This record gives sequence, structure tokens and C-alpha cells, in this order.
Amino acid sequence: METILITGASSGIGRLSAIHLAEKGHQVVIAARNMDRLEETVHQVPSVAHNIHPYMMDVSDSNSVNNTANLILEDWGHIDVLVNNAGYGLRGPLELLEAREIQEQFQTNVFGLMELTRLFIPEMRKRCRGKIINISSVVGRMPLPFNGAYSASKFALEGLSENLRLELAPFGISVSIIEPGYFDTAFVTNQTKGIHSEETGSPYKSYQDKYLHRQNTFGRPAKANKVAVTIGNVIASKSPKLRYLVGVDAHYAMFLKAIIPDRLFNYILGKILM
Repeated sequence: METILITGASSGIGRLSAIHLAEKGHQVVIAARNMDRLEETVHQVPSVAHNIHPYMMDVSDSNSVNNTANLILEDWGHIDVLVNNAGYGLRGPLELLEAREIQEQFQTNVFGLMELTRLFIPEMRKRCRGKIINISSVVGRMPLPFNGAYSASKFALEGLSENLRLELAPFGISVSIIEPGYFDTAFVTNQTKGIHSEETGSPYKSYQDKYLHRQNTFGRPAKANKVAVTIGNVIASKSPKLRYLVGVDAHYAMFLKAIIPDRLFNYILGKILM
């Protein structure tokens, strides 16, 4: 059984993955900003609560990342699998987002993740084994209007993951990316709106309204436990792949993007979404 660290484990994919892996017998270290919600994750499954170990950490705060990572290494000695799941979505047209909002998006989704990963690589390298699993999104490889900052952060994560996979392969460390589509988590509801992004006088207002309306008619989202199962499969694999698409919509979108020209693909997306 493995010792696994999952960030952003207080809700959604992170919480479901922690529970799924604990039920498989792994020791699961969970981290997030809100200790009360982490404790809720533990209490949700009393039969395997002894396999789930909460730590408070804010991935957007460098001191918090360093202090908690050092504490985890002190307590456990090493981590076999790092699941970088913490993150959030910033919504709004790029023109109307403030620089501070964009910086905070990247601080959480990219820079904090990089900082945390750097801290766990040395022990994995010394042991010549380990897995890093980065939770990206299908929008890390395709556009979605009014999600430019979030999409850019996930594109950055995709590039980082490909680079790390090459760098760390000689040391027995695998790097994989999981790209979920539309799932039944609170992600969309909890998206942060740019403070000026939906002002009445915005030139984007009518297009955003259409997008938000159509977003609500996409159909029933898939069950998020599919992502948890995929994470479990990556951990169990002796030779994990680089990318794992999860969800029918994600597979369909990437198939279309691969076979039709970019101009036509973007035209179709624009017609569907706006």
C-alpha cells in the first residue's frame, strides 16, 4: 500500500479520491486550507478514518506550503504519490480581469503547485520511485470563453507536467495528467468571478449571458467518482500514461480537436457556447 498526499481534499474530486483510496487500504494524507472540512472528509467514512490524515495547508501561501510539506515529511518520511488537485477557476473576459486576480489564479493553480512538487521530489528521487499526478482539465488543451485565466493556468500545468515527465523519468518517477470534463462537483458554482467581469455596461455582457445560459443546458454532468477511480488506476499502474481523459465530453472534444482544423473547431465552439 502507498502513502498518498492529495491537495484540495476538502471537497469535490479531492475528497472523493481520498475516500476511494483510503477504502483501497492506502494511507492518505489530505491537505487543504479549511481543517473543519478536512475533518468532515474523515468523518464521512468512519470505517477507514484511520487511513485518512488531515493537514492544513494553503497552496497559495509559500510559507504554508513549506511548513506543511516539512511537517508531512517529518511525520511520514516520504510520500509515494503526490496528487496535485488544489485549484479554482477564475471567470471573466481577460480585458475586465484585474492583474491581482490573474496573479492569484496562477499562484494557486501553478506556482503553489510547483513549490509543493519541488519539496517532495528529492525524497522520491533518492528512493528511485514515486508518482506525481496533476489534476488538469480538458480546458487545459482547448478554449472555453470567459475562462481564459483558468484555461491558461491549466495549459501551463500541461506543459510543466510534460517537462517533469522527461526530467524525472531517469529517477523512476512518473508524471501523469488527468483531464476531467464536466463533472458533478461544485467547481462551476464555486468559480471566482472577476470583480468587474459581469458589470451591466460590459461589452461582453450579452455574450456572457448566452454562455452561462447554455452552460446550464449542457446536460447532466458525469459522476466525479470516475476521476477518483482513474487516480486509483494510475497509482496501481506499473507504467502510467502521460494523459488520462475522463468523461465522454472530454473524449469527444479532444477527438474533434484532433481531426478538424482549429478555425472550424473554434467556430463550432463559438456557435455552441455563445
